[in-house]
Amino acid sequence: MKMSEFTIRVPGRPMAQPRARATSIGGKARVYQPNTAAASKALVIELAEKWLDELEKEEPEFYSTIPFQGPVAVRITAVYPCPKTQHRKRVETPAKWKDNGPDLDNVAKHYLDALCASGLIVGDDRQVASLLVLKFQAKQGVSPYTAIEICPM
Repeated sequence: MKMSEFTIRVPGRPMAQPRARATSIGGKARVYQPNTAAASKALVIELAEKWLDELEKEEPEFYSTIPFQGPVAVRITAVYPCPKTQHRKRVETPAKWKDNGPDLDNVAKHYLDALCASGLIVGDDRQVASLLVLKFQAKQGVSPYTAIEICPM
């Protein structure tokens, strides 16, 4: 297996970074992050660690360059499930661009936070010099997933 970039596929519905919430405790305002995305971030980190284990065995010279130093390019492809209301019996609904749902920047933030905060692949999200985020609605019958690719520039 010839590798020159980090590539994983995260099964399940793509996640977006939730908004911070605020509450008042003892008359003081507290801001916190909801735990709704914690399991998804843990899965991304687990898949990245598995990718690193395979890379260490198959390409030790490339493994030594991880985490990437310098600028990186990131491509995130979020594929959402086809809604049941759009399922057809005779001709399956084809894949198409998704123009609703979570904002692209929140989807990117969720996955970049998971990979950059852990320091496994990229030391800091400030290294991202190029970012491409795509949202699709999957073809009828295709399971949702998120593909993440990171390569040094």
